[in-house]
Order: sequence, then C-alpha cells, then structure tokens
Amino acid sequence: MKRLALVMGVCLATACSQPTETPSEAAPAETSESGVHMDAATQQRTGVVASAIEAVNAPRTVEGYARVMDVGPLAAIDAEVGAAQSAALASREEYRRLQALAAADQAASVRAVEAARAQAGADGARAELASRRIGLEWGPGLVRLSPAQRSQLLSDVAAGRAALMRVDASGAGQDARRVILRPDGGAVITATILGAAGGADPRLQTAGVLAVVRGRDATRLPAGRLIGAQIELGGAEPGFLLPSAAIIRTENAMWVYVRTGADTFERRAVLGARAIDRGWFVSEGVAAGDMIVTEGAASLLAAERGPVEAE
Repeated sequence: MKRLALVMGVCLATACSQPTETPSEAAPAETSESGVHMDAATQQRTGVVASAIEAVNAPRTVEGYARVMDVGPLAAIDAEVGAAQSAALASREEYRRLQALAAADQAASVRAVEAARAQAGADGARAELASRRIGLEWGPGLVRLSPAQRSQLLSDVAAGRAALMRVDASGAGQDARRVILRPDGGAVITATILGAAGGADPRLQTAGVLAVVRGRDATRLPAGRLIGAQIELGGAEPGFLLPSAAIIRTENAMWVYVRTGADTFERRAVLGARAIDRGWFVSEGVAAGDMIVTEGAASLLAAERGPVEAE
C-alpha cells in the first residue's frame, strides 16, 4: 500500500512539472523577409498612416558649395571708386571754368587750360580704372548694381542684414536660377543670384556666381564659412515628393517605409533625395501608386529592430 502511494506521488509531481500548452497568438508587430508586419490595431495605436505618393516636377539642380565672402576688399574698392569719381568731377569743373575764362579773354592762360584738361583726363581715367576693378576682381554680377545699390549692399553686410557669397558647381554656368542652402542641416535658406563671379574656382575650375542672402538668415552665414549648396537650373524634371515626416535616418542613409499589404511594410533607401520647399524630391527608389508611410515611421523602425536586450 505504501509502495502504491509512493508511485502515485511521483506520477503526480511529474505531471505538474510539464508546461501547459496554450494556443499561439499572432504578434502585433514582427519582422520577416517580406518586411515589417503590423496588425491594424497596432497601426492605429502607434499612429502609422500611409498616403499615396505625390508626383511633382522640380527644377533641375546640381550640387556645389557656397563660400561666404569677406567684403572688406570690396568696400575698399568702392571707397576708391567714390574718391576717384569725386576727383574727376572736380577736375572737369576746373577745366570748364578755365576754358570759359580763356574764351572770354580773361586771366586764364593757354598753359593753365591745357594743364586742367590733362588733369581732368587723368582723374577720369583713374575713376574708370577703379570702377573696372569691381568687375575684374569681383565679377559682372556686382557691376550690374548701381553705386547706390552697391553701397547699400555693403552697409547691409556690415550691419548683419545681408551676406554675400560665391557659389560654385560643376555644370551650373549661366543656367543658375536660384541657390538653396541648408547650413547645419537646419531650415532651408534661399539665396538670390546677382550674376557671374570673377575668376575661376581653383578646385572645380568653374566661373561661379555671386549670390546674396538678406534678412535674419544672414546672421547664420559669417564671412569665410563654406556651405553645401544646391543650384537650381533652368527646366524641370519629374519625380516624387516625400514629406519630411516620412524620412527615417538610420545606418548612415535615408529611408522611407512603403505599404506593400494591409499589414506589411517595406523599408526602402531614398537615393538622390534633395530638399525642396515642401519636403524632399526623389526621382528613383519609389514609383507612382506607392503608399508611403507619412506618420509613425519611427514606430515601424522600432518594430523592425525588435526589443533591445540589456547587456
């Protein structure tokens, strides 16, 4: 009897030690070779929203760089131009005065008139040379400005209300229409093109253009700073618009999630994306009809990576 009781106790303990089998439940979010799977309830809870990609046309662009110029040498030339023009004006007036006196047979010798004429000619030549230095050293873009406009530009730069820069990009040339800057990855700054710059860039061997940024953005552009730039050219190219909220930055690249099924999402690399006014413009990697995740992309990335184990 005791032996029977012992056997029954061992069997009962063995049965209790076995794990209880329960029906398996589908995970709300999981990763497979086909992408990230996330059920509808989890999508709603985490705020995942997908929208049809928008086709747009954007100006053709080339990549280059902008260098904020030190306008001190330009200010010195501008002052020289002003002084030379004033001297030339005074010389011309003196020549005319002596010429009038000589014509009236008053106290003005022929020698004095000739000397005044020579001085007026020399002062005029110096004023012309000073004016040409702006075009020769800084480019035709500044020659197009009137003396008053050039003086105002220098005053604005000195007061921090404007920044003058030279922009270079291979293949841009005279087709450049607008310059877009994004210093420090912050808000986009638009620069207005003044015209061609003087001389060639020693590295790119491009003529370059002069551009100006006005307003509060100029305070972000101190003299000497080098910034990556996009130069918009004439004409447009077709592509697609990606909202900034759709972009995921990871693994040293930019990505978007594309809905491939009711609960399936694929992460795709964004190649050749460039910033435009409403977000990012791309011409490859996505296609018409794609459903792009515009909200909650970070939740999909977290689901794809899975829980992080503590070390």
